[in-house]
Amino acid sequence: MRLSFTGEAAWELHHPIDRSVDLWRALMELGRDLGIRPHGLQALFALRLEKGHVIVGMDTELDSTPRRLGMDWAARMDKPRFIGRAALERTAKLPDHRRLLGFTMDGPAPVEGSPIWSNGDIVGHVTGSWASPVLGRTVMLGWQKVSPFVDTVEIDGRTATVTPTPFYDPEGHRARA
Repeated sequence: MRLSFTGEAAWELHHPIDRSVDLWRALMELGRDLGIRPHGLQALFALRLEKGHVIVGMDTELDSTPRRLGMDWAARMDKPRFIGRAALERTAKLPDHRRLLGFTMDGPAPVEGSPIWSNGDIVGHVTGSWASPVLGRTVMLGWQKVSPFVDTVEIDGRTATVTPTPFYDPEGHRARA
């Protein structure tokens, strides 16, 4: 299947498990002249973070909504019926004091779960962080849980700035290559 967890042009291969070693060897051999190299999960997590892709259960909370995730586009409220529509209509009328946001900062990436501070108070926490060699700065996703949401916070004793996601390739050219 052609899909992209990372925001890059990618394929997911479904195959019988007893053929995994054969498939691996064939791909490595056929891709040798293209410079194919294996990678691990850290590379996948880094790429997804540069694209601002959310991992359910890691970046979300039990009562996350598209609005809180900055993903209003994901729920088409002009559709007459869908599961969850009534809940989204009801919660849209309520004040919202939580938002998953993108952040950038200089220096090494803080530990996931690090507190986000504003004016001496903890206002949220980091859900994912990566010191991006491509972007030359650390990129993070994290929750601000106190409104009004501020544009500059402190994480790991350093200044971090709220930054729109995706951090990398915002037009999505790479995934459509």
